[in-house]
Amino acid sequence: MDTSSFKSYETHVVDSKCFHDMYFGAAADTDLLFEVVDFPIKVLYDCVKRGLIKGHRMIDLSMGLNLYQLIAVYKCFSDIIILEVNDGCFGDMEKWLNGEEDAYDWAHAVKVLADLGGCSDNWKEMENDLRSRVKRVLKCDLTNKNPTESVILEKADCIISLYVVGTVCKDIDDYSLKLKRMSSMLKKGGCLLLSGAFRSSHYTVNEEKFYVLDFEEKDFRKILKDNGYRIEHLETTVKKSCVTFVHYEHAFMVCAIKETDD
Repeated sequence: MDTSSFKSYETHVVDSKCFHDMYFGAAADTDLLFEVVDFPIKVLYDCVKRGLIKGHRMIDLSMGLNLYQLIAVYKCFSDIIILEVNDGCFGDMEKWLNGEEDAYDWAHAVKVLADLGGCSDNWKEMENDLRSRVKRVLKCDLTNKNPTESVILEKADCIISLYVVGTVCKDIDDYSLKLKRMSSMLKKGGCLLLSGAFRSSHYTVNEEKFYVLDFEEKDFRKILKDNGYRIEHLETTVKKSCVTFVHYEHAFMVCAIKETDD
């Protein structure tokens, strides 16, 4: 497939509400919802139970105004920094942090975690607790050596990133470079929680196609090794959803430990 005409999450504004409703909200396709929401929540919950996710400071760098990945892990951390690549989603995340009313529905994600025994189903109570732990929302650019530019962050104990890296890289070498830049914000011994898709090409928002890097698990394992990570847990799930507005063969979620200093 020719992807040269596709838009980039890094440079084109995304309608975060439409993005949420199509992929992450309770009204999304059932199989797709399992693959992009239920699956990572279950893997994250298992990693929490195994004691792999811990510390004081966490950085989140994920797509859209997404909070469901934080629902599973935020109680492990007292200091959370949210980074955002896309200008449109950045503005919406700032509004959420300021407590402005929104129409995003996280009931499905909360129920998934509640069914696992990881929380109650009182989202508003959880949301206020999560918001109190989020100290900053910052713009992020992985083309820069320091992704937060003029702001120098103290290194985190954990970085969680859902779907972003594969959407802002033109090839395998670029993926490795941008993972390295993201890793510069993580302590040695820290935990990287990263999700994405193998054998992908695009996703669609408001009938506009956005690019995703096409790569395989063997490529990903090599990138992690080359960047000084030890994989603790890597899990995949095959795409069963019949929707055609997004293409990938497998979704993945990895928990990896950083073994080297920058």
